[in-house]
Amino acid sequence: MLAKAQRDLIRLESAEAEQDSDAISDALFDLAVVLTSLKDWLKKQPSAAFSEATVEQYSAASTALSSFRDIANSGKHGVITNYVPRTSDVSTSAPSSNLVFIENPALDSRQPNSYSRLKIIRADGSRHRAVDLARTAIHDRQIFMQQHGVI
Repeated sequence: MLAKAQRDLIRLESAEAEQDSDAISDALFDLAVVLTSLKDWLKKQPSAAFSEATVEQYSAASTALSSFRDIANSGKHGVITNYVPRTSDVSTSAPSSNLVFIENPALDSRQPNSYSRLKIIRADGSRHRAVDLARTAIHDRQIFMQQHGVI
């Protein structure tokens, strides 16, 4: 499932670069569901060297993993009622661009076109680029699995 999460991240990055809102939504949701399913799978491992509580505590302590848990649960259930979500919104940021009336010879006119980026906004007001948070979530899950001999 970790490999699936990595493929979903690649899909998310591609969809964001192409500005394909349907593909962005699908890839983000798929990634959130697989990361949350992986947490649930880890909790059910009979010979695991960790407890269900350890898995939950690790996931809750990770900004990235808890964000994707919130995204998966809100996508599946609409309203989260079993716990207080720490993610308040997912939105796109406005693309940045240079103002044409301000001359700046230091700027390279061959800069790639800017595009909006998907942001995950936490309840504490912090904003995170979705693909960066996804990389962190995959890394956090991988570290947990390595530390506990799962991979």
